[in-house]
Order: sequence, then C-alpha cells, then structure tokens
Amino acid sequence: MNVAVGTLVGLLAFWMAACCFCGLHRRFVAFLAILFVGLAANMCWMVFGLQARPFEVDALIAQGSVVLYAFCAFGAGWFAGRIRRAWIESSVESTEV
Repeated sequence: MNVAVGTLVGLLAFWMAACCFCGLHRRFVAFLAILFVGLAANMCWMVFGLQARPFEVDALIAQGSVVLYAFCAFGAGWFAGRIRRAWIESSVESTEV
C-alpha cells in the first residue's frame, strides 16, 4: 500500500470515528457538518486527484457510498450510546444487605 492510499484510509477512519462520536453523544447538527465536510473532501479528491467529472456515474456512486458510511457510523455510535445510557441507568447505587 503506498502513502497516498494509506493516508486516505486513515482519513476515512478518522472521519468515520467523528461520525460515530456524533452518534454516541446525539449531536445531529455536528453530524450534518461532518457529513458535508466528508462529501466535499471526497468530491475534491475525485475531481482534482482522479480527474473525474462531478456528475459522472462513478463519482455519484462514490458520494452515495460516503453518505452510507456516515449513516452507518452514526447509527453504530447512537446504538453504543443507547447501550451505555441504559447500562448507567440500570446500575445499583448502594446495597443494604
């Protein structure tokens, strides 16, 4: 794997972690901002790095994939946050045994 691909994979992992963090803490506006930043970065990479036209079929499929990645990461974070909140609510404060 060359440096460019490794960098892009690392940025994707960081971006998905940010989406997951937004889901964990239920930050919907921040998630939309991160989603749009990811869409813009992906489009810039495809237009300037890969010389693709913005409304080419492959570019639109890649943009759709970015949206699906974001919603899946947000959903995973939201689910993990729900489990964490339920775990905290079910804890026993003190025992009188």
